[in-house]
Amino acid sequence: MVEPPVTPVQWTPCGALLCGTVAVPLDYSQPQAGTIQIALAMHRATDPAQRIGSLVIDPGGPGGSGVNDLPAELGVLTPALLARFDIVEFDPRGVERSSPVSCSTASPGSSTSSTPGPLPDPVPGTTGAQLALLANDHEYAAQCESVSGHLLPFVGTVDTARDLDRMRQALGDAQLTYFGHSYGTLLGATYAEMFPTYVRAMVLDGAIDPAMSTQQMVDEQSAGFESVLDDFFAWCTSTGCPWRPAGGASAASLLALIAQSRSHALPAGGARTAGPGDLYYAVLSALYARSYWPALGNALAQAAAGNGAGVLSMADSYVSGGSTNAADAETAIDCLDHPVTSGSSSVPAMAAQAAVMAPFFGPLLAWSEATCAEWPVPATRTPAPTTAVGSPPILVVGATKDPATPYVWAQRLAAELQHGELVTWQGENHVAYYYSGCVRAIDQAYFVAGTLPAPGTVCSD
Repeated sequence: MVEPPVTPVQWTPCGALLCGTVAVPLDYSQPQAGTIQIALAMHRATDPAQRIGSLVIDPGGPGGSGVNDLPAELGVLTPALLARFDIVEFDPRGVERSSPVSCSTASPGSSTSSTPGPLPDPVPGTTGAQLALLANDHEYAAQCESVSGHLLPFVGTVDTARDLDRMRQALGDAQLTYFGHSYGTLLGATYAEMFPTYVRAMVLDGAIDPAMSTQQMVDEQSAGFESVLDDFFAWCTSTGCPWRPAGGASAASLLALIAQSRSHALPAGGARTAGPGDLYYAVLSALYARSYWPALGNALAQAAAGNGAGVLSMADSYVSGGSTNAADAETAIDCLDHPVTSGSSSVPAMAAQAAVMAPFFGPLLAWSEATCAEWPVPATRTPAPTTAVGSPPILVVGATKDPATPYVWAQRLAAELQHGELVTWQGENHVAYYYSGCVRAIDQAYFVAGTLPAPGTVCSD
């Protein structure tokens, strides 16, 4: 069926930026059945006479709002990119301003008088705890279907990639110039596979390998976080880190603290407490960048002294960061993007396998897939290598100790692509562009002039 025509974006001021929308079919298999609006924000090129076109950025997530993120991106992008491109970000379908998925009867971002309850134990060690977690996942999935069932089949990355092409047309660009961070690399790779000849230039930083299975993703990501966690322990031991457990900073000490919170939740201010879920997510959040390590050391020291406020604050930020409906949108998108066996019986085996490579994080990330095992709609993306035959060269950037998107993922994606160019940053943070002037200079030369780095380029700043 024929999609409705694409019309140019009508921009209106929104603070220091411009905002607009692009109409896209909710269901691309029935494009005449109705549309939704995708929200965009733009910063105009500062040198209009030298303007090349639009640079579209997806900051990651999934579930993150590009509209909210744009001011932060503007503080990182090089002056040449700001001069030569209109910088555009967007809320993907299902996120915040773009037909948001909600799994609550309260609207996303609304304030309620209720106090958030404790997170369920995300690493259930007993049959009773497993049944409690699975019951919670089942109830959550049913609530999502009840509130947003009309949206749930249509918020995956395959549909968002098609939205991205309509955005390209609405922005007036003959080809897409795109910068994807983290999850945004999966979106970029999906677009390049579907529309290779419409790519002008594409950088995928903090890359996800579209070919890997969900089990492989869990195993390798768990190992990535585990390696950086070990480095955090070494840092904590060798510095003035305030967390000083009797046995030294180690996985055993951390697990002992988590076990204590299972038996006796930590008071965290007001009527709230911090339990094992909050501790796990606080640790996970802090490993994305070394600059977060001091905050984690402080929070763990407070927790060891019986105060869960710091842990709870970090966990809250991790679970809800990025948009007003981040947790719901992330789950809805992930469940369409990463197929798992329906029904919860497969999850314990997945957790056991992941624990072999990563005893601390393997079970956590495997049990997080239990919600998708209960999800009411099937996955819409099939894992497969991305070759993007016919595209121009695509830069894939990987950090050697990126915890969230392990370096091997960038290596594999660059090798899969017909014209993949791997750039390596020797660093221990997530998404190299934010931390490496070397990477920023390479990206700028490529985006502006199509200049490629020498094969095998390694940045060590």
